[in-house]
Amino acid sequence: MSRLLIPDAGPLFSLAAGNLLALLAHFNVGITDVVRDETIDRGHRPDASAEARSILAYYKQNPSTIQIFATQVGVNLAALKAVDPAYQIPRNLGELSIQSLLIDLQMKEPGANPVVLFEDHWFLHHGAMLAKPCTLLSTQAFLAYAESKNWIPSAEIARRMIARTRGGFC
Repeated sequence: MSRLLIPDAGPLFSLAAGNLLALLAHFNVGITDVVRDETIDRGHRPDASAEARSILAYYKQNPSTIQIFATQVGVNLAALKAVDPAYQIPRNLGELSIQSLLIDLQMKEPGANPVVLFEDHWFLHHGAMLAKPCTLLSTQAFLAYAESKNWIPSAEIARRMIARTRGGFC
């Protein structure tokens, strides 16, 4: 558990949908404040999805392996929401908070090479602009890696389990 795994919201929901959140226990997990709001905190809502509730439960059971990082994006969002609780959150704020965290890590720990776990095309289109060094890992590749480590019996079965709930996941 040496490298930091930074998941975006999509992979967390996919892992929850496939009952695969336990795979995170193999890593030091860093979640940005914005992604926390989109995932863990969503599990507290009365209308929370089963996946959001699973993510919240996993976090409550494993607080020592998951670190929440404050980001400039998250700080600015909190300030805007304090003034206007109905503030409409722009698209891609979770991704931008991950970029903010990568910049912070680059400045504080220049040798760090965190792994960003993603699903959406934002990371494919903007990956060249991310603070380096970092490694981008799709959920699909993460499942293949988990299979290669014998953490799961089959990446294909895991993909099918996820697809039952999240049909369009990448």
